[in-house]
Amino acid sequence: MVRWGRRSRASCPSSSCVLPRWPRCGLSGYRSSEGLAMAVTAKARGRGGAGGIAGALRRLRGYVLRPARPVLPLYVPERSGLAMIGRRGGLLLGVMFLAMVYGLLVAILPAQLLIPAAAPLAVLALLVIWALPEAKRVPTDLLIRSYLLFMILDILWPNYLSVAVGGLPWISFRRLFGVTTSLLLLICYSMSRDFRKDISDIFRASPLLARFMLAFLAIQAIASIASTSPASTIGRFINISITITPFFFATLWILGKEQRPLVWWLRTFMLCAFVLLTIGVFEFRAEHILWADHIPSFLKVNDDRIAKVFIPQYRDHYRVVTVFSTPLSWGEFIALAAPFALHFLANARSLKAILLCLALDVLFMVSGYFSGARLSIVGIIVAHAAYLLLWALRRWRTERGGLVGVATTMLYPALAVVLALMIMFVPAVHNRVLGGGSAQMSNDGRTEQLKLGIPAIAKRPLFGYGPGEGAGAVGWRSADGFLSIDSGFLSTAADYGVLGFIAYFGAILLMAYQLAMVGLRAAVPRYPIHLALAVSFVVLLSTKSVLSQIDNEQVVYMLLGLGFALLYRSKIETSVPSQSRGAAQGMVSAGAYN
Repeated sequence: MVRWGRRSRASCPSSSCVLPRWPRCGLSGYRSSEGLAMAVTAKARGRGGAGGIAGALRRLRGYVLRPARPVLPLYVPERSGLAMIGRRGGLLLGVMFLAMVYGLLVAILPAQLLIPAAAPLAVLALLVIWALPEAKRVPTDLLIRSYLLFMILDILWPNYLSVAVGGLPWISFRRLFGVTTSLLLLICYSMSRDFRKDISDIFRASPLLARFMLAFLAIQAIASIASTSPASTIGRFINISITITPFFFATLWILGKEQRPLVWWLRTFMLCAFVLLTIGVFEFRAEHILWADHIPSFLKVNDDRIAKVFIPQYRDHYRVVTVFSTPLSWGEFIALAAPFALHFLANARSLKAILLCLALDVLFMVSGYFSGARLSIVGIIVAHAAYLLLWALRRWRTERGGLVGVATTMLYPALAVVLALMIMFVPAVHNRVLGGGSAQMSNDGRTEQLKLGIPAIAKRPLFGYGPGEGAGAVGWRSADGFLSIDSGFLSTAADYGVLGFIAYFGAILLMAYQLAMVGLRAAVPRYPIHLALAVSFVVLLSTKSVLSQIDNEQVVYMLLGLGFALLYRSKIETSVPSQSRGAAQGMVSAGAYN
C-alpha cells in the first residue's frame, strides 16, 4: 500500500516539480488533495493574500492585452482580449439600457399600451421555446396537473378577484395559470415529436371539423391585426390565447390519448358544477354575493364594472350570480352542464343512483330559475327535449324487441307540439321562454341591434372589426349608456366577420352532428357520453342566439376539445378487432353509475 505524504523539499526542488500545473510553486511534494489545500491556505495566510491578488491581476492583464491569434483560413479568427471585453460590455450595457427603457415605459404608459411594449419579449420567449432541442421526456405530468388546477380555478374562482397593482393590468389567477399551461403546452409541442404526432393524429380523425376549428383560430389572429383598433384587439387576442385556447388543446390531448380517463374529467367538471349550484342556493337566500363583504384588500379591484357586479339584480325575485359577472352567464353555464346530469340519470342502474341523479337534475332546473335568465330556462328545456329524442333513438336501436324506445320516438312529435303550445299560450311559460312584461325590453333591444348590426357587418364582411370591437361598430347603447350586443351570432360576425362566423358555428354544428351519429351507433352498453355532449352543443347554439358574453368560453373550448377526443377514440376503437373492444368501452360510455 502506497503511503501518500509530503516529500522532502531537498529531494524535490521547485525546478524539477513532478506536478507540471504548479511550476516553481514549492508545493510539488503534496500528492493528496487535502495536503495541497492545506498548503495553499498556509501560503495565502502567510502572505496576507497579496500573492493571490497579484496573480489575479496578472491574469486579468494578460487576458485584456492578449492579441488576436492567427489561425488557418478554415477557422474563425480569435478576437483579442480588448475586442472580447468590448463586445461583452456592450451587450451588458445594452441589456441595462433596455431594462431602463422598459421600466420607464411601465411607469409612464397606460395599461392598454403595456402589452404592445412587451411584445418583443414575448416573441423572444417564443423563439427560445421553438429552439429547444428534442427530448425523450417532456413535462406532460406537470401539464396535466396545471390543466386540472386551471380547470378548477376557471370554474370556481371569480375572475374579478384579482391582484391589483397600481398602474399594471389585473393579475388574475385565470391569467396566471393560463400562462403556465400555455408555456407547458408549447414546451411539450416543441420538444416532443410524439406529442406533435398525438395532436396531429387526433385532428386527422376528424379532418373537416379540424379545418373549421383551426380556421377560426387563425381568423382570430388575422382579425386582431387587421382590426380598426389593433392596440386594443391584439391585447384581447393575447388574453384569449393564454386563458381560453389552451383549454382546447390540453383537453383533446389529455383525453384523446387517454392520459386521464374520461370519468376523471367528467366527475371533476360535475363536482365543480355542484359546488356552484350549492353556492347559488345560499346566495338566493341571502340575496347578495356571499363573499361581497369579506374580500381582502389585495384582491379588490377599483373599477366601475367590477362594482356593478356586486349590485343585487332583481326580476320578480333576486337573480343569482355565483362566481360569474352576470346572471346571464351563470344561467348559460347551468344550461351547458345540464345534459351531463341527464347522462348520469340515463346510465344509473340502482334505485338510489336514479333518485340522486333526479335530485341533481331538479337542482339544475331550480338553479336556472334562480338565475332569472330566460336563456337558462330555454336551454334546460332544449337539453331535456334533445336528450329525450337521442335517448329514444338509442334505445330503439339497441333494444330491438323493446317497446319503450319505439313508443317514445313515435310520440316525440306529439310531445313537441304540446310543448310548443304551452310556450305559446300559457302566460307563465310564455313569459319565461319568449319574454313579455319586464323582459320585453330585452326583446326590443335585440331587434334594434340586428337592424344596426347588418349594415355594420357589410362594411367589413371578411374579418370584422376585431375581438371586442363589434359593439362599438354596431353602436347600440343600453338605457344606462353602455355599448352592448346581446346576440352571440351578431357579436361573432361583427368581431370576426362572416368567415369567422362560419368557421366557429360551423365547427359547433358539425361537432354536434358527428357526436350524435357516433353516439347512436356506438357498440357499447347503455348510453355513451357522446349524446350528452352533442346536446350540450345544441344548447350552446340556443344560448348564443341571445347572449354574447364570453364568461363561459373556456368551458366551450373544453367541450370542443372533449368532442375531438371522443371522435378520435371512437375511430380507434372501430378499427380494432371486436374481441379487444371490451377494455375500451369504459372510455366511450364513461361507465354505468351505481
